[in-house]
Amino acid sequence: MRTNIFLLALAGVMLSACFDDKGNYSYTQINDVTIGQKGFDGDTVYLLRSDVDGLKISPELSYREGQESAGGYSYEWVAVSTNKHVGQRTQLGTDRNLDYKVKLKADDYHLFFKVTDLATGIVYSRQATLKVNNLYTRGWILTGKDQSGNMVVDMLSISRDTLHLTDILANKGLALKQPIMVWTDNSPESYENQVYVCTENGTYRYGREDLDNPQELTIFDPDIKGYRHSIVMHDIQKISNKPALFLADKYAYALNSLNEGEFGTPVSYYLQSNGYDYFTPAPGIACNHTGEDNSAAAIEQYVVYNSRDRVFCNLRAMGTSMNNLADSDTDEPFSWDTKKDFTTGGLTFVANVNSLYSGGQTATILYDPIGGKRYIYTYTITRQSGVATKGKRYEIPLTAPGFYQARLFSLTTKQGYLIYAEGNHLYGYNFRNGKDPVLLCTFDGTATAIFNDIVTDEKQNDCFYVATYSDGASNQRGGKFYKFAVTDTADKIKVSQKHVWKGFPEIVNISYKNF
Repeated sequence: MRTNIFLLALAGVMLSACFDDKGNYSYTQINDVTIGQKGFDGDTVYLLRSDVDGLKISPELSYREGQESAGGYSYEWVAVSTNKHVGQRTQLGTDRNLDYKVKLKADDYHLFFKVTDLATGIVYSRQATLKVNNLYTRGWILTGKDQSGNMVVDMLSISRDTLHLTDILANKGLALKQPIMVWTDNSPESYENQVYVCTENGTYRYGREDLDNPQELTIFDPDIKGYRHSIVMHDIQKISNKPALFLADKYAYALNSLNEGEFGTPVSYYLQSNGYDYFTPAPGIACNHTGEDNSAAAIEQYVVYNSRDRVFCNLRAMGTSMNNLADSDTDEPFSWDTKKDFTTGGLTFVANVNSLYSGGQTATILYDPIGGKRYIYTYTITRQSGVATKGKRYEIPLTAPGFYQARLFSLTTKQGYLIYAEGNHLYGYNFRNGKDPVLLCTFDGTATAIFNDIVTDEKQNDCFYVATYSDGASNQRGGKFYKFAVTDTADKIKVSQKHVWKGFPEIVNISYKNF
């Protein structure tokens, strides 16, 4: 009992002491800071070029007390990478107003403005979106040749405006002849971080940032059981950040971080009980680009045409050898083995056209050397157990204007119409409904390349690009580059010319570079 009385008395003394405490502590008035929307509006995106542009922002600040508190403030501007170098932090300035000559690496950033109340340590902040390019970050790579057959690479660089950059490769003594294509791995997570420059005499890797420091590529050749140079590339495809498939000379190779940027053993073989059965793939890779913006939705499979056996085959995710699609074939509505449908020996390869139509359908154009007809095989690569879902086979009439001479093809996204060019004519073809091709336009030069836009930010807008060339240009730059938009309704094919750029070499390949 005495203990309880003692504790009660002690509590009363302590409570009394609390009420009697007068002025033993100092207090700091908090002067809240508000950073206005000017320069930080939710829709504001600063699109800048490194070493070219400057960034000036004068933020609006207001205070609860109506003026800055006596303790003062410190300021900081910080850019934090969100794409290529996620989380990397760069301080841009420590003044209230930002006046910064852009020196950042090409990347996407969150731009933070931070105000610190030095008296209280409280930090107030606001952010905006910052996208930084260099001259070579984003745009169309236009692979061309001069009148001597030497490679000339131009670029239409996209930033705040479109710039035509001429002869952009730093060759450093390389004799780049007979161009095929230039290809960039556009995945920010790319292990390679390289641009591939492909010619008839060899293939070279360039640095992706500045298109410099070329190094000749080597591949493993099973014929000589070792690595060799003088690689001739035919096609390169990649889905999201998955391994890429390359066609080089008479083999197909998969490239990923596991082989450290070199081409290991080819994957264009069937695994037999007695060893590897190598075959030669046709120069075109079928793949499905739908869903590649989300790595989890990417369809990591490729289909190629076996030119030796005249049969379709595929490479499954993480596969090291090909599977013959005819091994589990129903033969309806066509056989993956064209020798079954064409007993004269099967069909030869003409072209592959990948699209975003109907969930990412591919059209493979084949030719019957005996019967003289061309055929279009349509199918969609899916993710279920490595299956390619068949569409239909279409026989193309010999009377289809220009079709049997054409080598340049595209497919529209909304209706799946075939766009093809031959000579100086551009055609649209609703082959699924058996309608005749229609002439869309006539150029003043010969069509030399076509780009089916299924990879840029405009990929859902049904755009495509065509390059033409007029002989006899005094400066050897008689090339033009057209951008078209498609209005492909169910009963009529119509295209509209959006832009035309001039002053190019003879363009033989069009590709898109993003980072």
